Amino acid sequence: MKRFSSLFLLSSVTLVSAHAADFDEASAKQVYILNAEDAQEKHDAWQLVWQDEFNNAQIDDSKWSFEVNCFGGGNNEQQCYTDRKVNAYIDNGQLVINAQQETYSGPALHDDHPSYAPTTLRELPFTSARLRSKGKGDWRYGRFEIRAKLPFGQGSWPAIWMLPTDWVYGSWASSGEIDIMEAVNLKAPSDAPGEEPNTPESRIHGTLHYGGVAPDNVYTGVGVKLPNLANPADGFHTYAVEWEQGEIRWYVDDIHFATQTAEHWYSKTKDALGDWQMRDKDAPFDQRFHLLLNLAVGGAWPENVNNKGIDNSVFPQQMRVDYVRVYQCSIDPETGKGCAQINPHAKLVK
Repeated sequence: MKRFSSLFLLSSVTLVSAHAADFDEASAKQVYILNAEDAQEKHDAWQLVWQDEFNNAQIDDSKWSFEVNCFGGGNNEQQCYTDRKVNAYIDNGQLVINAQQETYSGPALHDDHPSYAPTTLRELPFTSARLRSKGKGDWRYGRFEIRAKLPFGQGSWPAIWMLPTDWVYGSWASSGEIDIMEAVNLKAPSDAPGEEPNTPESRIHGTLHYGGVAPDNVYTGVGVKLPNLANPADGFHTYAVEWEQGEIRWYVDDIHFATQTAEHWYSKTKDALGDWQMRDKDAPFDQRFHLLLNLAVGGAWPENVNNKGIDNSVFPQQMRVDYVRVYQCSIDPETGKGCAQINPHAKLVK
């Protein structure tokens, strides 16, 4: 995995209402409480083209592959990803990704790394699983919808996200990354300024990564709280992005809460003289991406916010996924345009 997430947006936040129009640098430390009245049914022109309802006895290997490594995700995470049934299995029509404490060793590098060698091992104190649809489900534009119940506890880091399949614009993050949903340390004491003491953490985040090859990368995104301050670890919620040419929108339970556009994202590279050159205006989010589902433990983000570190006592923890569904906009499949359901209260992230 070529992903080097830094401390994300909202280690310190101010709680505000969900009815501001733009999200820019001045509001980058705000977290918004969503309004259930803003929920809308998705456009009826979205056509289902790929799905996994997890109704089989085993994980469908025609749709998912396992990553097997102790790389740490580029974020100093503390889990080894395995393909063992103890770390990922089907239970009652749901995919379960189970993170547990156990000393384990595996390949020290991700299998896409140029220096990958299966005999070069690393040992870490947790195991978990990371599934990806690469080569089995790859798309440019569409609606990506995942219904899931999240884990909780200091050090937990569930993620539903997308990476480029072909890396046309170079290594991370010049070819982009789309984070549909991430959360850290749910139910640990919130570190948001203005929160009452011991208020449980309940924020979810939607983010884009882009720019140049690390360390010349950037990210933009927004964190939100669910309506009525519901905690995402207490029940299932539906997380989605709608991605069309030049625009990506984030949804939870059909509430459109954030939008990012090609006006603000970019991909750049250095030429032979060392000068920065900008790529086409829609780059890097104009190529094929695939889905990833994983549960990380620790790492640069969760270990530096809330109570900090990892609370070993809360593990094992599970992320449960009820379904994954991918839709194509039948109005214009080439651009993905024409199927947007827009909430006027959603944040335009600049």
